[in-house]
Order: sequence, then structure tokens, then C-alpha cells
Amino acid sequence: MRYVAGAAFAVAAFILVFFCIPQTGAIYTHDTQSYEYAALSLLESGTLKYFGYDTPIIQWPPFYILILAIMKAFGVTVAKGAAWLNAGLFAYLIYTSSVYLFENLKVKALSIPALILLTLSVPFIYVSGYGWTEMLFIFLSVLSMVLMLLYMKRKKVSWLVSSAIVSSLCWLTRYIGITIIASLAIVLFISEKPFMEKLKKTFAYGVFSCFPMGLWVLRNFLLSGTLTGGRQPGEYTIDDNIELSLSVFNEWFSFEIPEIMYVSLAFLLLLILITIPLKRNKGQKSSENTPDLLANFLIVIFYSAVLLLTATKTAMDPINSRLWSPVYPFLVFSVTFLLDMLLRNIKAESTKGFIAAGFMAFALTFAVNPVMWIQSEGFSRKHALLGSKEALEIKNSPVLALTLETVKPSENTLVISNEASILTMHTGLKCYYPPKKKGISIYEFGRYSERIKGYKNIYLVWSGPLDSESFMDVPQFNQVFNMERIAQNNYCSIYRLK
Repeated sequence: MRYVAGAAFAVAAFILVFFCIPQTGAIYTHDTQSYEYAALSLLESGTLKYFGYDTPIIQWPPFYILILAIMKAFGVTVAKGAAWLNAGLFAYLIYTSSVYLFENLKVKALSIPALILLTLSVPFIYVSGYGWTEMLFIFLSVLSMVLMLLYMKRKKVSWLVSSAIVSSLCWLTRYIGITIIASLAIVLFISEKPFMEKLKKTFAYGVFSCFPMGLWVLRNFLLSGTLTGGRQPGEYTIDDNIELSLSVFNEWFSFEIPEIMYVSLAFLLLLILITIPLKRNKGQKSSENTPDLLANFLIVIFYSAVLLLTATKTAMDPINSRLWSPVYPFLVFSVTFLLDMLLRNIKAESTKGFIAAGFMAFALTFAVNPVMWIQSEGFSRKHALLGSKEALEIKNSPVLALTLETVKPSENTLVISNEASILTMHTGLKCYYPPKKKGISIYEFGRYSERIKGYKNIYLVWSGPLDSESFMDVPQFNQVFNMERIAQNNYCSIYRLK
């Protein structure tokens, strides 16, 4: 049943992604452009370069970039390749989840409603439409946990080694992957016996899962003096980030009819409360308890805490669905294994069936709002022109139009612009962002000036107000260069730097 159900739900997930992804492929954003630029630079020069500065990549770990480089080497575009990658990872995630749930739940009937919640999920459908790292990260996170739990139950060292390898790839996909490794290390330490085995196995897992990232951050430190790149102080308070998080969950679960969410959650709570006092078998061995609930719960707690702390302490994009999406599968697993733990020792089989049927009713009801989101927001992406490469408002940008009229591409021409991303996407121009005012030295003007001095023709294309909090702005450029304004419209000015 586990394989049949897994295959059926996996196929549904795969098809669902392509119903909700634009015909042009995965939605292309500034981050996607940076991943692709690094992949191309790896193929061309053997180094990973950061778009807009041609400095070494330190902002992101390298695994997703390496996958894109392989795609590019075989002539696959990022938009098409990322679409197929996300759909395949989503399908394989659902299949893996099916096998995992049927294998480890005592009450197997709980597996189907859990798979419904995973397949009809707003966060998975949302992130699978973009050329981002999230779908890969989610898949590797779940797979590393499943492999670790397999080791704990079957005691085959090969499962522990496999979990360490996948965990290392998970961390090499996103820096916050450390939360997965930390959670699994704690569960491993608690589960292993005797004490010396705890130490040996946990130490071995920690070393092998962290070693690749150790090499990466050492490389970062040697290049930039930082482990993961410079980070500015956060702009949002913890209260702001909690409010933003609640807004994300509201979009996932309540969408158009929040009353359905409230009723279904109240029903789930009632099911749990009913289950607690029910009569149980006597003499049930506690050794049958599994670490599944603990592993999933720890990942939810650790990931959530690190995300909120990072978003509060350092400057980053406001908390959104993208950042919270990796917690979703572990939330579903936590609820499912909690119910299973309460049900597993109940005496009456009919009672277990009744509660399982109630969980199915909850899943079907709770999924109404996600289905409405998929129909309204997901399906509408199919024929939409979205992202920095396809959006008509960007293609028709007056900044882009004036630049195309004024600056002719050549090997000796460089454009510096606070709109470098869209100019690069839609012209043949070599573009840099301006130097950063704050941050590590490789982005500041001193090192920056060394990288641009080989260009014969340098232009500054500036959009919006002439001053900037982030970038070296027009008045500061005027102090360093002899500037001549050669074109202007209501949206931007173009200067030749001498």
C-alpha cells in the first residue's frame, strides 16, 4: 500500500506543479540570476562569482549552483531545468513521505490524510514555481531525517552514513541547514545506547555531516574574513517578524474562508483531547515508542527559532512564505505522529479506526483553503508573465529603454547601475551594482575600483533618488570621477564616467 499510495500521490504532485508553473518555466528572480551567474562563471573560469560584483560567492552555499552548472553544461536553461527539478523533487518528497509514514505509523490509516496535507500544500506549490533553492532544501531535509530514523530502528551503519551525506548536502544548500543537523544529532544522542555509543555515533555523524561545510566556510574566511558573508543589523523587531510569520500562515491555511480553518483546527484538537483518556492495553512496552515525533518536533522548533532570530538580528528579506516553507512537512509529520502516539496503545481497534476517520475528515476540510489558493493563485501562474525576465512591466521599463538607446554593448564597456539585474537580463551589457557603503571590504570602493579599471567605457545608469543608503550614490561617484550626463528621462539618468 505504501508504494502504491506513494506513487499515486507523487504523480499527482508532479502534475500539480506543472499546472501551477508558468509556461515559460520556473519564475526567474534576482536570486535565480545570481545562482545562474555563479554557475556560468564556474563553467567558464572554474570559480564561483557573485553577480554584480564579480567577487567570490559567499552569500550562499554552493550545492544548488553546482546543479545549475550541470544543467547549463548540458544546454538546459535555468527556467526549464528548475521547473523539472522542482517537480521531480516534490514528487519524490511525497513518495518518500508515503513510504516513511506507512513504515513507521502504528495506525497506518493516518498516512493518507497526512499525504493529502503534504500534496495540497500552499508552501510547496508556491516555492516549486521559482528558480530557488527551497524545494531542494526541503527534500534533502526530509530525506536526511528519514535516513537517520531508519538507522535508529535498524542499526545499519550504512543508514547513518547515508544520513550524514544527505545532511551535508542539505547544509550545503542553505546555511540554515545547520538546524537539521543539530536536531538529528540530538535525537541520535538520546536514542543510542550505551553511553559510549552515544558519543561515538553522534560525533561521527557530526563530523561527516559538517566537514564539507567546514571546508566551505574556511574558504569564505580566507577570501573575505567572514564565514558566510557580511550581514547588516536587522531592520525588523521580533514582534514584527512574528506578525509577518502569522501573515504567512494565514495565507497558507485560511486564504478566503478562515472559518474553515478555525473549525477544522478545533475538530483536530477535539480528536486529540478525546484520544488522551481512552482505555489502553496494559503492559505495553515503552520500547515500542519511536523517536519520530521528537525528531520532527525538534526540527520545527530549531528551524523556527533560528529563522526568527536571524531575521531579527541581521538584515534580510522580510519573513515570507519562501523562508517558512521548509518547516511545513515537519509540522504535518509532528501532528500525525502525535496522534499516532496517542492511538497506538488503545485497546479497541474500532476506536482507532474512528479517530483515523476523524483525521481524514480534518485533512479534507483543512485542505479546502489550500485548494482554493491553488485554484486562484497557483493555476493563474500558468499563463502569467512573472519574474524579472518575463514580466511586461520590466521589459517595458523606461530605464531599460533609455539604456538600450544610449549604451552600445562591447567587451570594453561596463555599466554600473542600481538596476544592474534587469539591465543584464534584457541587454548584452556587462553590468555591476555600485559599491556598497557598508559591509565587508570586497564590496567597497577600494577593491571595487581594481575590478573596473580595465574597462575603457564606463557608464553609470541611476534610477530614482540620487542618494542611497545601501550603495555608493551619484554625489559620491561625482567626487571620484569626472561625470558627464548623456541621457535622462523621468525615471533615470545616464552618465559617462571619465
